[in-house]
Amino acid sequence: MAGSQLLRRFRRGVALAGYNYKVWFRRHRRQLFLRWRDGDIADQMADYRRSVEARDWSAALPKALALGSIAKSRGEVRLLDELSKALMRMGAYGPAAELKIARRHIVEGRVNGEWLGQDISDQVLLVDLMETEKQGLATAIHHASSVGRALARAARLIVLVEHRLVPLFQRTFPAADVRAVGPGNKAAYGEAQAFAGVQHLTAVFETDETTIREHFVPLKPDPARVAELRARYRKDGRPLVGIAWGSSNPGKDLPPLTAWRGLISRPDLRFVSLQYGQVESDLKILTDGEFARILHDGSIDQLVDMDLFAAQVAAMDAVVTISNTGAHLAGALGIPSVFILGDGFKRSWPVEGDRTPYYPSAVLVSKRERPWAAVMEDAQNHMGSLISAG
Repeated sequence: MAGSQLLRRFRRGVALAGYNYKVWFRRHRRQLFLRWRDGDIADQMADYRRSVEARDWSAALPKALALGSIAKSRGEVRLLDELSKALMRMGAYGPAAELKIARRHIVEGRVNGEWLGQDISDQVLLVDLMETEKQGLATAIHHASSVGRALARAARLIVLVEHRLVPLFQRTFPAADVRAVGPGNKAAYGEAQAFAGVQHLTAVFETDETTIREHFVPLKPDPARVAELRARYRKDGRPLVGIAWGSSNPGKDLPPLTAWRGLISRPDLRFVSLQYGQVESDLKILTDGEFARILHDGSIDQLVDMDLFAAQVAAMDAVVTISNTGAHLAGALGIPSVFILGDGFKRSWPVEGDRTPYYPSAVLVSKRERPWAAVMEDAQNHMGSLISAG
């Protein structure tokens, strides 16, 4: 149907409803504009998502950046949330942080003393690593290196972390005032003149891969505990390889237990379980009934004592694990590691390459729609290279 015919039909319909079409259009032009605008965004989002599904990251990145600017200018909270996460995974760390901050401003309003890089050399800065992020421990560990950089910018630094991380952060950043998140948070906020969350640290310090990698600071475990555990585990002199295979998150794409058997079959290595929870039934499958192939130390519970768990991880010569808190901890400790990643754009790791600037000692082995047997063989080869290099 021609455009003129559509216009005549539109005018006739409005007239039959008892309106002058010009008056009707003036009254409803905002709704018409919003409908056109949302449709325009929907088309762009559909185009962007097609690039993601095709794993065409060179096409997806500029589309995500453009959509992020639109979402920011229009206050589209849902899109800001989706696109900030997408940009982070595609390596656009600075723009991703800016979208997260924009989302916060829309939802919660601006915070007095919000720190975005201005001079605070004469002020007390509060860094809350547990403020809004749902990932909890992993998020705090992931951005730990920026705490040291923030410390150099402020007259005094207060750091809020989950209580299990307090000893680890205190040991790593002795000049900082590290406190556990809890009811005392309000008092800490009252002591500070400037405030920063994870997204602020990212916007100020973590804008590109080179900067993140160059300023990596490994977390410091308890050296006495590390030495004691290493001596106890390595009595026969074989290199120690920590492994973790399971998750309580049902949405994760994980290799089956039997797929690990080839990796843990090397007799010249001593494998140590870094898996949380009840693992006895898993160990039976992993080892095909030969329990001696994996050492399980029941005296260590990472859900209770994270500092002792950090010492256990640090006692390893290498770590091979799925994506979990232990992976972040191994990477933050600077332990040579292999992270086994399933498919899906929702994961918290880069979509391209086999490295992450946050953990320079780690190698990423992604499934990329391959059979798990091929993925685990790849992980085994990387593990062997890490052991040889060590």
